[in-house]
Amino acid sequence: MSSNLQLYLLVAPVCITALGALMAFCWLAQRRSVFLLSTACGLTLTGLALGWQCLTPHGQLVRWAVYTGPIYLLGAWLCTWGVAQKFSVSSYPKFSALVSIIVVAALYEYSIVQDNIAARVLWLNTGLGIIHFMPFPAIALKKVRRDGLEKLLYRSYGAFAIYTVLRPVMVLFLGFTELQDMLSSIYWLVTMLGSLLFSLVFSGLMLIVSMRDAMATLRDERNHDMLTGVLNRRGFWEFADPLVRDRKAQPISIVVADLDHFKRVNDSWGHEYGDGVLKAVAEVVQASVRGSDLVARFGGEEFVLLLTHADIETAQGVAQRIRAGAVEIIAPLPDGQRVTLSMGIVVNTFGSDLREAVMRADQQLYKAKERGRDQVVVHGAGGVAAAA
Repeated sequence: MSSNLQLYLLVAPVCITALGALMAFCWLAQRRSVFLLSTACGLTLTGLALGWQCLTPHGQLVRWAVYTGPIYLLGAWLCTWGVAQKFSVSSYPKFSALVSIIVVAALYEYSIVQDNIAARVLWLNTGLGIIHFMPFPAIALKKVRRDGLEKLLYRSYGAFAIYTVLRPVMVLFLGFTELQDMLSSIYWLVTMLGSLLFSLVFSGLMLIVSMRDAMATLRDERNHDMLTGVLNRRGFWEFADPLVRDRKAQPISIVVADLDHFKRVNDSWGHEYGDGVLKAVAEVVQASVRGSDLVARFGGEEFVLLLTHADIETAQGVAQRIRAGAVEIIAPLPDGQRVTLSMGIVVNTFGSDLREAVMRADQQLYKAKERGRDQVVVHGAGGVAAAA
């Protein structure tokens, strides 16, 4: 093989391996994205196998085919597994392993037992095509909402899978008999350019999606309470401000709830036990509201709810469900006492200051505490919903 041709052929494997290494480096900064690491390993293995073939002298290519083939197959499956993980579908590992075993056996037959380059290329490409294509129908049929980036990602992967499946047809059409014929053919040019183009597009999209997911995760962690999983104070204001300006969400009610005698719980049975009580209360509160409502932990044992399309009567109904759920669902404390909550409710009129409404609801909460706890006080109603 001439040095110029060898250098030309090395462009694709070097670029593919470099892209794999770049994705692995990016994974180090976002280790939750396992699909990124899997894809990085798959691209790296593919690039290394391709480079190995390009650097191997003609006379030894036949002997090494039985070794480079499994590397190609493993690289293909790792890329496929990464895509399957991203879209939460199966990569069918057992079936892929069976296909790989059959392909490796065929490579052994047509390289060690007999030298048939067309058969080797046909079997390897057929196996790679099947492995790449396996998760694509499940991704296409899965009914989930995807943004533009995810649609572009799975469509580009689907296009490459189809291209890989169709490559054996080109092999049959060209009918190689000599290695030199293959290296100088349109097939080898298409293989090199197709692999490089796919790697560039696919790795770029994977990196962009991974960074987008990382930013969304950081934003989600910033806006949520680590203990209970509900919104924190910052997250509440971020999501609540647009709602109060939306006429379609009116009327809006604010409920401020506080656990009764919670300091005694922490002092008597420890903060770990108290954390368990807070988690249980948060679950009861979330089960009592709708998807359009907001639930936040403002700190300590205080929770704030924003209820959309909720007048005073609706808000009172939610508050009573929470109180009843706390008594019925949460296990009694070690001393036999039940977990109870005091609450204050305010209706936030359209155009008024939400922070002021939360302060007024907090004032009603303190009235409930003063009147004996375990009850709901409604602002402006002058009445108390006493415990059952």
